[in-house]
Amino acid sequence: MKKLFALCFVVLLTLGAYSQEKTPPQYLLFEFMRVKADQGSNYWQVEEFWSGIHKQRVADKSIIGWDLWSLTPSGTEQGSQYLTVTIFTSLKDMLQAIGSLDVMAYAKKAYPKMTDKEFTDMYDKTGKSRDMAHQVLFKIVDGTKGDFTMKVGTMITMDIMKQLDDSYEKVESEIFKPWHQQMVDGGKKGSWELLQAILPAGSESYGTHITVSMYKDATQLAAFMEESFGDMDLATQLAVKEGLKTRDWKEVKIGKLEMMVR
Repeated sequence: MKKLFALCFVVLLTLGAYSQEKTPPQYLLFEFMRVKADQGSNYWQVEEFWSGIHKQRVADKSIIGWDLWSLTPSGTEQGSQYLTVTIFTSLKDMLQAIGSLDVMAYAKKAYPKMTDKEFTDMYDKTGKSRDMAHQVLFKIVDGTKGDFTMKVGTMITMDIMKQLDDSYEKVESEIFKPWHQQMVDGGKKGSWELLQAILPAGSESYGTHITVSMYKDATQLAAFMEESFGDMDLATQLAVKEGLKTRDWKEVKIGKLEMMVR
């Protein structure tokens, strides 16, 4: 049972808190990128270019921030190698950005000395360097409290969940979140959050939620994953057993923060 207890909570690790302020960001746009092995250098140049555009978007208050995460495992047959996350204050802002973002206007503000040909060349490189495999819109529905501040090098775990019962979010908040809060308070992780997918949606969607945890570095993450969590009393055992029935755990990824714009 000790091993089951440890496994249950390692499964629930995830990409945690983008902010620990009283009014955290509410909406996140995840874009999963597939990058071929021979395009790694070009992709890095592309994201550095786009980070300048995102800085301008932050300055114009159209977004709160933008992050680039490298993902593990990252084999060519294991899905996406990178994830970008754009943070919005409202669903309206996120939908407007997806539908009508004037990229060229922001690019010219960010890079006033670049020529039209240079912009065209960079857009061509963008298309060739990566495939945007998945785009998912999320709403933050719950999370731990604390003062953790992420920085380049921060590590995350990200667990994709498929809700099987309407009580799933309640189970996360009432059974599992208090445990995550203890870990945050004890300095064993930085934060935890529960994200609800807005789109895609429906019975054919891959997942409905992501639970996320954040760690200051690989050392803290490894220590957490290797820790023995001790025995549970009978009531906790039963609660965890029933709670796990409310979701289908699809997969887990580990990420490292490579770039961030605020």
